[in-house]
Amino acid sequence: MSLKIFLPRKLYAVKENFNIYGEIKINDCNAISYYVITAIGCREITRNSQLIADRKEIEFSSTLRHLGLIVNASDILKAERRDVALCFAYDNLTPNIYLHKLSIKLNQETSINVLIYDEDQILKLQDLEEDLVHYAACTGGNKLCPNDDMQLLYQLVKQRNSFIQISSNIKHQFRITQLIYRLCRLPFNFLNMFFTLCVTMQPLKFIFQRMVLYEHYQEWLKFKHSGKRHYNIVIDKFLGICVMLLLLFYFSHPGDYLIETSHFIVIKLRTLLNSLRGAPIGLKLNVQLNGFLLDCFGYHVHLWATFLDLIEPFVRKLFVPIALLGAMGLSYQLASLTDLITIMGLHAHCFSIYSAVLYKVEIKGLQVLWKVVLGKRKNLLKNRVESHNYKNRQLYLTTIFFASLLFLFPTILTYYIVFTTLRLCIFLFNLILKTLRRHLLEFPFEMLIRWCSGNLYNIEALELEYLQHIMPLVRQPQIQMPMLNITVFILHIHSSSLSRVFSSESGILKELEAKEKNTIKSICQGILVGKF
Repeated sequence: MSLKIFLPRKLYAVKENFNIYGEIKINDCNAISYYVITAIGCREITRNSQLIADRKEIEFSSTLRHLGLIVNASDILKAERRDVALCFAYDNLTPNIYLHKLSIKLNQETSINVLIYDEDQILKLQDLEEDLVHYAACTGGNKLCPNDDMQLLYQLVKQRNSFIQISSNIKHQFRITQLIYRLCRLPFNFLNMFFTLCVTMQPLKFIFQRMVLYEHYQEWLKFKHSGKRHYNIVIDKFLGICVMLLLLFYFSHPGDYLIETSHFIVIKLRTLLNSLRGAPIGLKLNVQLNGFLLDCFGYHVHLWATFLDLIEPFVRKLFVPIALLGAMGLSYQLASLTDLITIMGLHAHCFSIYSAVLYKVEIKGLQVLWKVVLGKRKNLLKNRVESHNYKNRQLYLTTIFFASLLFLFPTILTYYIVFTTLRLCIFLFNLILKTLRRHLLEFPFEMLIRWCSGNLYNIEALELEYLQHIMPLVRQPQIQMPMLNITVFILHIHSSSLSRVFSSESGILKELEAKEKNTIKSICQGILVGKF
């Protein structure tokens, strides 16, 4: 059996009578923890260079348990008659208070640990704040956090701090700050509401759901509602506004760059198709099949170039809504850029699909015909490959088709490699943009700023300092009981290291990456079988 008592440092050396209030937690492993949070008995308590009235302390203490007393050693006999969980005593000889009475029955093996904590240092623990926000979001904020001692201690101290530090002056300043903050957020909220309306109304919803912009909108909401990346949202919007101003005021016709890029891609694609004529890099391609594929792909490029000429006036004005998305954040602009690149490379995507279909037909045909050449077939009922005697005319047709597919395979494989590589380059570039916008929302900017200012603290920086006592901590002269194993520690919290900043994660990025289907392994397997 173990017993822990969390005691505020300001009460450790007090020389006045107090009623102490807090909470009690009993674990499954027969461990009991007492959390002393506040004390009532003096006129005023000094904290953070301010005087907090007794009335506030009394109001807050009504929400806690009455744990016990701090009394003078001369009044011990009066305290013995009261049914309390803890009783501390003080005298003129001992520099600190000492434990005099416990309501539970102890044995020789019971260890008592008294942990002296500083309220200001406990409130600096950033990771406990994040855990408390997450727990409050899951439970509605109505229950005490049951996970461990430090989380419960932090929650109780924070509740007291929030309850005590309220005055009319603070309220007035808070209202003015909130009013200015809401006025500044008004245009951003309007854009968010307008965008939300667009992605939820039909038929726009049907279109938006197939765009990367809508996917990013869902991810952005997860980061926002998690409550762990407020600084990231602010920095994202700031960078987006900077890019928006840059596009609107420093580039006269930003849509021209998109048109020039589209025509440049068309010209380079035509050059690529022309390079496949004849025998590219010494490859002996089938002349008839090569000419047929070049005519089909060339006509497809011609249609795409004609389509670009038709939508050119619309594309020139497309950068205006993209720039306005900067008010919602730079990540939204990166997501819209991904959609633009996908549209600009649509013809390359189509070519990759055409060549992939031909490649799969070739692979499947060669596999089936090769079994016939070996005199085998697949038995679907028994789900196995077994020997089979084919007729001569079947073997003759098999030889003709197998030879035809085999000689056409280098041509189809060349087209498949070329256009799959082109599509893979587009995919990798879009993957870089996705990684940038996700890490823009995931990177711990708040912790980095706290570390630079020397205000980053977490539970890993907790240190226990052993405190020696001259006199025994438990003094019960009226009760015959063995000397207990009592240890006193002081909780010290030091600033965290830089490695802790980069190791902190919100958990949302891992959740998104766990749902990804396009891993490196799956992409390589898909390319081999023609399913990329």
